[in-house]
Amino acid sequence: MPTINANRIGTGTGVVSSNFHTARTSNAASVVDGATGTFIVQYFSASGRGGGTKRFKRMFLHFDTSSITSTLTAAHVDIDGSLLSPDPNDTIMLKSTAFGGDGGTALAATDFFSSIDYSTAYSTELTSWSVNNNEYTLTSGALADIKNNDNFTLAIVEHDNDAANSDQGDNAYDISINLGVTITLDYTLAPTGYSHAVNGVAAANISKVNGVATASISKVNGV
Repeated sequence: MPTINANRIGTGTGVVSSNFHTARTSNAASVVDGATGTFIVQYFSASGRGGGTKRFKRMFLHFDTSSITSTLTAAHVDIDGSLLSPDPNDTIMLKSTAFGGDGGTALAATDFFSSIDYSTAYSTELTSWSVNNNEYTLTSGALADIKNNDNFTLAIVEHDNDAANSDQGDNAYDISINLGVTITLDYTLAPTGYSHAVNGVAAANISKVNGVATASISKVNGV
């Protein structure tokens, strides 16, 4: 399975506010471009005087996908955990235009919310977290964008509160990410070459015809 390493990694920590909407939609209080070490993707909420405390943390990734021009059948992004994050720890990847959209610009505070397309999920929801490898399965929309675009940029956000735009109450909803391990995009390309049944056997079940790999066959007996 071919692999592409993340080209750019950025992290953002939101403003602290007693208001859920303000905390969620404001520019970041701080960002780190080329982040290293450990980072927590999080929604934090705690009741208290003055309405309490709410804060979001998000991570942004850019992959150079200019080398991929064929149809993909599957793909996933692999990320190592750091500390084990107890429930609730649901996260998801969303489409983003951070890093200038092409990975050529440092993460900006304005990327924190405005660059994220909350209507376009790039992965299925990840509902558990490990100190080892964690695999985000990418959606069909993500596969199409990887094929059709030179740049693949996403944000990792907490799911139940942030992505859902719904305050679920007091807790630290988070995952802890180990940025010391390379984040990768692994993908599978659709088969190429001869794509028809041979002697009643479906092409998907054929790797070779008379010893020749199907990828190298355009016709069999002139067909």
